[in-house]
Amino acid sequence: MQIPFSQLFMRKIISASIASFLFSIIYAWLEPDLFDIKNIQSIGVHIHEALSVTCVYLMYAAPAIYTYGTATSLLSEWIACAVTHRQWLRLIITTLLHGIFGLIVMYISLLAAVIFLISDTLIALIRKKPLTKEITLTSLILPLALWIATLIYSNITG
Repeated sequence: MQIPFSQLFMRKIISASIASFLFSIIYAWLEPDLFDIKNIQSIGVHIHEALSVTCVYLMYAAPAIYTYGTATSLLSEWIACAVTHRQWLRLIITTLLHGIFGLIVMYISLLAAVIFLISDTLIALIRKKPLTKEITLTSLILPLALWIATLIYSNITG
């Protein structure tokens, strides 16, 4: 069964929103020391630093995920559909291609590619109704709200 391009594109944009949101939070938790000062000595400081740098990571990661991630994910799915009609084989091919395309900046972009793939696959499996433009545009609020919230937090706490 061939999915219309508009549905596929909307699914990829929603996946990019989720991936940007989750990637920024996860990577900020894993690498909260933005300038490698090694000043994090407690869990409270770790949480504070992670919240403070989330908006910075999101500011740089979101455009890359929306452009490069969406384009390569569309390409991966197109290649997988061209190669086989078996759903499980498509998933394997798409996973391999996401991994290959995700190695552009080594483990940083690989993390984003894995999150993108998982969110896209879950949306494809769970969502039975066709996606709408309203749902797609609403998904853009997720990373925007995170960016605003962490920016406000950074300005309040210093």
